Amino acid sequence: MTRKFGYSLAAAACLGIAVPASAQDEQQRPEVFAKVLECRQLTDDAERLACFDSSVDAMASAEEANDLLLADREQVRETKRGLFGLTLPKIKLFDGGGDDDEVSEIESTVVSVSQGRSGYVFTLEDGAVWYQTDNNYLRPDPGDKITIKKAAFTSYKASLNGGPSFRIKRSR
Repeated sequence: MTRKFGYSLAAAACLGIAVPASAQDEQQRPEVFAKVLECRQLTDDAERLACFDSSVDAMASAEEANDLLLADREQVRETKRGLFGLTLPKIKLFDGGGDDDEVSEIESTVVSVSQGRSGYVFTLEDGAVWYQTDNNYLRPDPGDKITIKKAAFTSYKASLNGGPSFRIKRSR
């Protein structure tokens, strides 16, 4: 097996993980990836290899030009974790992982704290900024461990170092 053919299979496998089968049926596959899959239909080994080589080159070029984005399941989970608490439009970009991939709680560390209009505002280690939305003023200190969970009706509750919870909202 040539190195290029090995890369072909690895690239196809990555894309297959990025868009699970159930989601693939509901959305159109990118043409550059569909061409890789079409190569499987060829019965002549030389033709099939030439097809894979050219279609994988096209797929690599598309990725380099940012016309094709590849992400494995773990990258999707990390992205969802980074977006936790933000209100985003419904898009199919991160669909397909199932409810098992849904982020309903994060744990982090507070890195900075300031006073906001309605309570404390603090920044987490990943750069996310959250602020209190209730009157339960529990001042977070840098270095505190924080757990943020989804609550009812698109709201969130946080707890510092395992203490009492308070309402919280993400600002950015």
